[in-house]
Amino acid sequence: MKIVIRAGGTGTRLWPWSTEKRPKQFLPMFDGRSCVQAAWDRFTGAGLAGPRDIYVSVGKAHGPLARRQLPKLSAGHFIIEPAKMDTAAAIGLETIVVAGDDPNVIIASLGSDHYVGKPQVFVNALRAAEDFLKDHPEHLLAIACEPSRVETGYGHIRKGKPLAEHRGVTIFRVQEFAEKPDRPTAERYTRSGRYLWNANFFVWTSGALMEQFREFQPEMHALLTEMLSARGTRRFRRALQTKYPALRKIAIDYAVLEPAARKGRLAALPVAMDWSDIGSWASITDAFPPDASGNLLVGPALAKDTRDTTIYVQNPKRKLVAAIGVEGLAIVETKDALLIVPRRRAGEVKQLVEDLKKSDRFKDLA
Repeated sequence: MKIVIRAGGTGTRLWPWSTEKRPKQFLPMFDGRSCVQAAWDRFTGAGLAGPRDIYVSVGKAHGPLARRQLPKLSAGHFIIEPAKMDTAAAIGLETIVVAGDDPNVIIASLGSDHYVGKPQVFVNALRAAEDFLKDHPEHLLAIACEPSRVETGYGHIRKGKPLAEHRGVTIFRVQEFAEKPDRPTAERYTRSGRYLWNANFFVWTSGALMEQFREFQPEMHALLTEMLSARGTRRFRRALQTKYPALRKIAIDYAVLEPAARKGRLAALPVAMDWSDIGSWASITDAFPPDASGNLLVGPALAKDTRDTTIYVQNPKRKLVAAIGVEGLAIVETKDALLIVPRRRAGEVKQLVEDLKKSDRFKDLA
């Protein structure tokens, strides 16, 4: 099995710590290691894959940063996206680079900007996915999370009938691949016990994935095929520069996974691996447990008579940030900016960053 660590996200909801120049997957979150480095450690440390079987997909702007963080990975295993697109284009590119024209290569395409509290459970799930695809190469497979609460911030996957069992894990046919629900719908999903969280971890054979592109996204498939024909030649760089930006800008969920689920070709492997996408200042406590008052204090921070508040200080010049009598806030300071936001409105940080990008005065801070 080949592993692709996808590191092309922007992480705007964790601004001002995560910025366009240094998005969250490259920040030193775990004992000084970034999400990308933690993923590398997880797979190599468990013996799941070595440097010859691991690739990193990353945008052109962050290629040098990725190389510095993973010095043991050879230059040819960094898949540099020549333009900022979406996950369907990035995954199509990684498939032709990793597998070439071999339809039987099993690829685990894994988002990197996550927290996995039980890495051995995740590694076992990947091994089970590989076993399943050896027997069922026509399927696409999503490694999905057992929900621990009602959640509107994640896509949901509805389990259907069991398909197989490998390594003590049951794999199900997917009945529905649903986008982020509203609160009443999320409550109904959770009560039913039939829905999982989409964790952005996928495993498939290269041939099965390309077949879905051919059927559901024929124009993308044609462009990917043109790039594939140039692979291994001097024409490849030119093909990337001209064909890749012409691909449709669409998420893999909409482009392939949802229609594949409707055709009965998508499987789900449920796991309880203590997962979080660390998607906002409201959910960061999924990865870093708060104290008895619900407060998460990082850096020189002090809280008195304060509840359910995150104070995250990443400014080396700041001696102290203190809060008295507040509740439900996120207070985040870096050397460039200070953010104060109610945690229940933390999702609005993404729009704030978009506004900064349009501002002549503040665009360099986005």
